[in-house]
Amino acid sequence: MEQPKPIIVDPEVSNYKKKQQKLKKKRITVPFPISNKSKDAAKQKKKEKKKKTRVPLRTIDILPFVKLEEDHIVLKEGVMDILQISSLDIESLSQHDLNRLIWENTRFLRSYQFDFKEVSMNFPSNTKVQQEYWLKKREQTTDEQRLKFIDQKLYELKFLEEERTNREFFLFIYAEDKYKLSERKRICKNFFKNSFPLRELTPEKKKSILFILYNQNTKL
Repeated sequence: MEQPKPIIVDPEVSNYKKKQQKLKKKRITVPFPISNKSKDAAKQKKKEKKKKTRVPLRTIDILPFVKLEEDHIVLKEGVMDILQISSLDIESLSQHDLNRLIWENTRFLRSYQFDFKEVSMNFPSNTKVQQEYWLKKREQTTDEQRLKFIDQKLYELKFLEEERTNREFFLFIYAEDKYKLSERKRICKNFFKNSFPLRELTPEKKKSILFILYNQNTKL
């Protein structure tokens, strides 16, 4: 049998392969350069993650009110006041009177350029004056039939006070200071004087409005 011939490797080819292997080992990978903008964005994201949202600990931190003055309410930014809108029974009005009221209200909405808010709220019926009247009548009479009638009236008035509410409407007016607020109140009163006249409120009534507004599940 013939013996296999030995494989002869060219020395130049062998040296070339060794050089290529050495270069691969020495090759250094350089990372892609990062711009300053991307670095700043990454830092900003880290800061945002570290920051914790501050939760107000008290109700006073959320509400905008500071104090109640005699003729206005001081806010954290500016002042405001509350006026009551006189309501009418529109069902009993003629079409001409109804159109006039709509036109007056539209004129106000088109002309008044400052911030305001119309709020409607339910208030408990107050029959204190009527009850005092019938209690005096009861003390002055001895007739049994008359006493039964008075007792029935008192029962009805107490029932209305406990179970029924009145729908009332208010106008919230806002301004930067009390002088501008006074002028805006005058403008609003002029607009509403021929349709739904505005009435001033006592500080106690304003407190009740704000209390119900922010405690809607609570009765006065």
